[in-house]
Amino acid sequence: MKRHLALCLLVLTDPALAVSPTELGAFLAGRALPPQSPLAALQESPEYRQHAREYAAQWYRYDDLYFAPMRSWSAAELSPRIGPTSRVTYMFGGPDLVSPLALFPAAQAYALGGLEPVGKLTNPLSLTPEELHASLAMLRKSTEVIMNFSHFITKDMKTELAASHFQGVFPIMLVFLSFTDARIDLAERLTLQRDGTLAPGESSGGQPALRIVFRPAPGMPPAEVVYLQANLADSALVSNAGVLAWLKAQAPATGYLKAASYLMHTGGFTTMRDFLLGHCSAIVQDDSGIPLSVFRDRDWRVIHFGAYTTPLEIFAKYDQPSLRSAYKSDAVFPLPFGFGYRWQRGESTLLVALPPDAAPRALPALPPDY
Repeated sequence: MKRHLALCLLVLTDPALAVSPTELGAFLAGRALPPQSPLAALQESPEYRQHAREYAAQWYRYDDLYFAPMRSWSAAELSPRIGPTSRVTYMFGGPDLVSPLALFPAAQAYALGGLEPVGKLTNPLSLTPEELHASLAMLRKSTEVIMNFSHFITKDMKTELAASHFQGVFPIMLVFLSFTDARIDLAERLTLQRDGTLAPGESSGGQPALRIVFRPAPGMPPAEVVYLQANLADSALVSNAGVLAWLKAQAPATGYLKAASYLMHTGGFTTMRDFLLGHCSAIVQDDSGIPLSVFRDRDWRVIHFGAYTTPLEIFAKYDQPSLRSAYKSDAVFPLPFGFGYRWQRGESTLLVALPPDAAPRALPALPPDY
């Protein structure tokens, strides 16, 4: 308990300036804090008020186009097909915590991973006004793409966050949790050891990681997200088996893949691909995840939502004629939101894949005007 209490607070030299992770997340997200918060006075400046207005506009747009429709669709279409989801494995997702929160709101454990650095939590009270406002602006810019287009561009985000005092995945996840009104009980840096265990703090010889424990809503049980900063290529996993060892301990889970750069269409990411196929009770993804041909070779049942046209021009070589044929010949269900690289509603591809041994479920009945 004492260790957790210390990690839950960002303290300068004065204990009265301790900031809880819930307060920090709200501050970064531009949300009003109670007057007794040490950060409340910082919210009075014209620059901060502008930050709050701009971030609110980002979130309202994302909620309208993505978050709220994804929540409704998940309850009506996804959960009846795959059953309740208690654990989510979202590799290649970077800091995109907000979309699994939308699709799997009742999960109690979210495992995310990617190349993006874990980063750190900086107490805003330690910054000059110029540093604070510049860092908040870079934080907004780093989340602007996902708020507008439902995915991150990793290289751009790494550049933007490098110029900010709110660096890495950590502050972005706090912002997303604050937008969804979660109460954040714990935020801590960890190290993934080679044996697949998580150790508190930062240490050499392992993979940087973080854990956030939060309550999605009053009365709900606590949930946690763990992010692993790790190279998921086959060659990297040979020398760092701790990633797979830790993920295996979390199985079974619902796999989730979005805007995954078609990495598992190449020969360099088969280890993670095969791990997901061997340890997931269902996989929800766009066309950039696991190829349709692989699902068919393993006798997985695939349910199609949305539409399939072509990949973006930079990914043109990963076009899947078999997937296009499936969208023409098989049953295809509507998708009321944009998803993945083809973020425009009506052009997005979403696949729900179920392993051969999955128990058949009754499909939800669509209303006549759906």
